[in-house]
Order: sequence, then C-alpha cells, then structure tokens
Amino acid sequence: MSIATTAIVRPSSVLRWLQAAMCVAALAAGLLLERPMLLCLACAGLGWQAREVKVWRIDISAVGQLRLTVYQELGAAVGPLLRLLPGTLLWSGLMLLRLEDGVGRRRYLVLLPDSVAPAEWRALALALRAVAA
Repeated sequence: MSIATTAIVRPSSVLRWLQAAMCVAALAAGLLLERPMLLCLACAGLGWQAREVKVWRIDISAVGQLRLTVYQELGAAVGPLLRLLPGTLLWSGLMLLRLEDGVGRRRYLVLLPDSVAPAEWRALALALRAVAA
C-alpha cells in the first residue's frame, strides 16, 4: 500500500468562528474594564480575521516526502520539501503539524476535519502516521 496522497486544505470555519468569538469577548471585556490595550488587541484580532485566507495543498510522496503548495490570487507557490518534527499531534479530530524545511524555518499547520474533505482526511491521517513512524 502506498502512502502517496494529496489533500486540499481550506481554512477551518469552526476555528475562524472560535477566534472571532474570542476577539468579541476580549472587546467586551475591554469595554467593561476600560482597558485600552485590551481594546486595541481585540480590534487587531478582528481585523486579522478579515484577512484573505489561503488554501493549501499537502502532497505526500510514496517515500514520505511532504510538500506544501499555497494557492494565492496570482497562482500557486510551491514550497520546499518539509519534514515532520517531533511533537506533531495526529488525533482523530485534530492534526497539528509541526513542519520544518531544509533551511530550518518552522511552520505550524492546524487541521480540523472541516478543513479537508472526509475521504482526504482519512487518507491524509494514515499517510502522516506512516511518515511520523
């Protein structure tokens, strides 16, 4: 059985709603407690929520090499080969990927089941478990 798989990862709507709710709660707390710094942070968080979201493609080759491709307005930007770092979480309802490229830059990618198609979620989970082993 080959572990080669490709998955399109969209931003999780559940995670975005939770982040927005936390920012609104911080805004309300800032107003009630009259803390300008908390108000500034909450407004910055809400502004960050309005940013353009990126779509990723995760490619795992048959030998376990990972590659991320970022889809932007101008096209796709293919990234370097990545490796999984220790501490990567691969649970049934959450995948927190700790990735590192050849230069030493680290990237964290949070995947929830609503960010990937159900068939791709299972294939990606199995492939990532094989790579981590």
